[in-house]
Amino acid sequence: MTNHQRMAIPALLVCVLAGCVGLPSYQPPADAAMVDVKLSPNMRNDTMTLCVDRTCYRAHPSKGHLKVPAGKRVMLFRNFVAGGYQVTYSCHPGVSFQTRGDLAYYADFEIRADRCGFLVFRLDPTSRIGVAWEPTERLTKS
Repeated sequence: MTNHQRMAIPALLVCVLAGCVGLPSYQPPADAAMVDVKLSPNMRNDTMTLCVDRTCYRAHPSKGHLKVPAGKRVMLFRNFVAGGYQVTYSCHPGVSFQTRGDLAYYADFEIRADRCGFLVFRLDPTSRIGVAWEPTERLTKS
């Protein structure tokens, strides 16, 4: 079992037991270095779950951006529920990545067929498309 899997199990357990509703809002220490995560338009206003150092919090975006601690492995989870005619679809994707203080990130949520995904990229102005793969990214099972 890898480190991120060992870290994800207690975090997911806390999230499930707490229902991700009773979690405290994330308040970084005043002197903490933070990095910016720009959110894709389809989740720019959604409250997510942020886990840092084996503790989970509610994370509230501001103007389509989320601030997370620099120099730490963080986990982000999103709860998604959609309903239609007599059908309800839900998924709870998550991603883990190691942040660096000198980088900014882009988080993307997508639905394809009957699956959903949550990916994190590095913002990279030298790239033709403005983003690059985040090599420390690990998907979490939900």
